[in-house]
Amino acid sequence: MHATPFPPPAGDRGLWPEGAEDVLVEILLRVRGMSRLDFRQEVLETMDESTEARGIHGGIREDGVPQAHLREILRAIRTSRDPRAALEALTKALEQLRKNNGAVGWLRLAARVLNSDDDFPRSELLPVIGELHDIGPPAAPNRYLPEDTPGLRERNTAAFTLPELLDLLLTRIDDDRLGPLVAFLRKLCNDPAVDKHPLPALRRFLAAHAHQEPATAATAPERLIVQVRLDEKGPPHATDTPYRLHVSYYRQPLAGGPFRRIGSYDDELEFTRSELLRVGGARLVAWKELSLALRTPDPVRIEFLLPRSILGYTADLWSTGATRRPLGEFHPVVVRQLERYCEPHLGLARWRQRWAKLQIQGADSNEVVERIEWPSLDPAKAKKLLNWVVDRESLACMGLTVPYEQLAPEVQYAVDTAMYYGGIPVLIWRRVAGDPDPLVAALREQEPTRLAELPDAVHQYRQDNAGPHPDPDQTVTLLWDDPDCVDPDQDYSFPGIVG
Repeated sequence: MHATPFPPPAGDRGLWPEGAEDVLVEILLRVRGMSRLDFRQEVLETMDESTEARGIHGGIREDGVPQAHLREILRAIRTSRDPRAALEALTKALEQLRKNNGAVGWLRLAARVLNSDDDFPRSELLPVIGELHDIGPPAAPNRYLPEDTPGLRERNTAAFTLPELLDLLLTRIDDDRLGPLVAFLRKLCNDPAVDKHPLPALRRFLAAHAHQEPATAATAPERLIVQVRLDEKGPPHATDTPYRLHVSYYRQPLAGGPFRRIGSYDDELEFTRSELLRVGGARLVAWKELSLALRTPDPVRIEFLLPRSILGYTADLWSTGATRRPLGEFHPVVVRQLERYCEPHLGLARWRQRWAKLQIQGADSNEVVERIEWPSLDPAKAKKLLNWVVDRESLACMGLTVPYEQLAPEVQYAVDTAMYYGGIPVLIWRRVAGDPDPLVAALREQEPTRLAELPDAVHQYRQDNAGPHPDPDQTVTLLWDDPDCVDPDQDYSFPGIVG
């Protein structure tokens, strides 16, 4: 039989703003074991052992219903002689009993806001904390921290959770208490994993405090990224395998890093591989929003997300308009392996480390192009390829002397392993097997200063070799796997691909 909790004094809300109790209850319910009465009793007994909340247990009526019992506990804390100390005792008790539970970090953050000075916008921040706690954090949230923020310069925040980062921003010693926090939350809000949620409290907070965001000298230059995704809807090796077409487009700083989704379109029709070459480009420009976006003066990159079975697909030969010119003549066109895109956790640390190598400046174009290394593709040596990659810590771009689709099965498996576990982000190959020297020489003529310019160098190469009948010897595929340009939402647009 459940006991009835004591009613709170009429009109008494202590020092907490409206809705604070609701946020705390939702956070507490996520703590492992909190649904059990015996664990809640253990929490109260642990609180009783502290000087901050000694004796608080005696004033709380037990209740077998978790939500009701938690509200009774919070009522006792809020109406105690020192609510700040009592809430701190609750937080410490849970840190002691559930040290590694993620919800405890959110409780610590909420307590920090509730116990802050009166001039802090507690009533606005608490619902923001509740919303962010409810949706779950995006990957690597530290990438959204404003650069050169006082109090953060010397901190290694790579392993910080989202509530820890927010706590760090709130507790900095600086005259500008809110500016960096607002800047961080605005960037976080643009993350594709966060942007899909309504988050009314977060958006109200950003609108109300836009004037406190640190001013920037100018908007960073951006590029438009169009991702064209082909999903197999039948056996991959059938002659006329049907594919579904999904298109999304994004904006990303030219310097690289996190991107934000602008729009997406899921084509209802299915097309075979041969049909796509004929009609795919027309399907792109038929989408009005994307067609208008492509008129941007900003640089554009087209990324084709392809299954392994068609990774060598000549996507750059799609034509999109009245000129009937290939897409690869208008913009840099790259491919990505869809399987790896859907599983970004594969070799993520090495993937990012090697991606950073692309930005290294070269003394001259010869040095930059020589950073592309061409391993042996002998099937007898396939099992040694991963070791060959691991031994080359600075390797970011691997060249293939045989097109990916023509590789022996054991070699193709080894190349995939080099990407999945070795972290190789970039592959390049001619679509005809043979000596890569002519391609290397042509890329060198473009005088790139770093490997990050490879999409533009390949684009120029395609323009130089354009014609009504492209010479297969002069066609090239560039696989360009940017770890910052992975949109997890795409995986949920196609039932049965990602659960």
